Amino acid sequence: MSFPSSWRGYDLTPRLAKIERTFGGAEVTSPDQVPLLVNTPCYFAFATYDKPDDYFTNPASMVEYQAQGYERHLAAIDDDLVPYFMPWFGTGVLASAFGCPMELPSEPGNDPAVTGPCIHSLADIGRLRMPDPYRDGWMPTVLRAIDYARDNSDLPVGLTDMQGPLDTVGQMCGQQQLFMWMYDQPRLVHDLFNIVTEAFIAWVQVQKEHIGEPLGRSNGLQGVGASPIGVWESDDDMVMIGPGQYREFVAPYVSRIFQAFGGGSLHFCGKGYQHLDNILAIPGVRVVNTSPMANYEAFARFRQGLGQDVVVQLQDIAPLDVEGYYKRLLAEMDDLRRVMLATFVVDGLAMDAEGGYVVAQREPFEVARRILNVVRDCLAKKLAGEPLV
Repeated sequence: MSFPSSWRGYDLTPRLAKIERTFGGAEVTSPDQVPLLVNTPCYFAFATYDKPDDYFTNPASMVEYQAQGYERHLAAIDDDLVPYFMPWFGTGVLASAFGCPMELPSEPGNDPAVTGPCIHSLADIGRLRMPDPYRDGWMPTVLRAIDYARDNSDLPVGLTDMQGPLDTVGQMCGQQQLFMWMYDQPRLVHDLFNIVTEAFIAWVQVQKEHIGEPLGRSNGLQGVGASPIGVWESDDDMVMIGPGQYREFVAPYVSRIFQAFGGGSLHFCGKGYQHLDNILAIPGVRVVNTSPMANYEAFARFRQGLGQDVVVQLQDIAPLDVEGYYKRLLAEMDDLRRVMLATFVVDGLAMDAEGGYVVAQREPFEVARRILNVVRDCLAKKLAGEPLV
């Protein structure tokens, strides 16, 4: 299966070639060779207020919203975004299949979310069973959306949100309880990570069967369409643990996931750069999708340490100070190979100067154009050897 070269009259060939070139590690001699993807509108509902009331309950509504958004975006924004359908139902689908309660948002601007753990004692771990994607939790809801999009839309279909074993187990136990058990009950924690990893792999395989895509490629992974890798997993909770815990309890299971799909993308936001050596030791890490969140120097050291075998996708929520943020961030980067921007412009939220979030009403296309202008200018100066700050 190959990704379509056009969509609704828009030629995607240059975008696809640029993304492929970046994954291949080609030299960057022009600003136009760095893929810039500015996601507007966002597939998630968090801090966005234009989603239809039935966005999470009617697959047709979700598909139509995303398709119309892509049409408006492609007509207005000159970037490298590649359209695909994201069957989005929050970050708790896998945890819900194990029994975590998960609810629809009570008001606009939020996503479906896990509302409590499903493991309250060590004995509960022994009672866990592999979930059935056609019966358990929100998995059937995701599959219905995938099937609808495949049968009724011209958008290529991607995977739903894929929280990795660390994040999923944290939802199932509560992070504080999990971290205590890592010290007190390591064998049982490994049992827990093992079953969640097996369920993760099986869940991705079932989605791919419904989508009709191969194990080693994806129509879209976390805002990046036409990804020449098969899977992504999120390790946001890595910022809460030290390298020793990550090495023992997380890395072996991420490795198993990536091996099942011929390599993958690891995502985290913020201060997870202490895990550089652990990440490099995971076979199959082909992409690190990260939000630096104003950790400029730490990110620069991390990027340099990754070397040139791993693609770096910069995925911050669009900052309030667009010009200042990207000048500082790109000033720290000495090598532009295997680098792409994959940011999200959220109409009700922005990142502040410290990497936190503030309420901010924004016009997404205006912000997207500002991002593209400053990043292209910064790339041109970097390639010319000129300072940015």
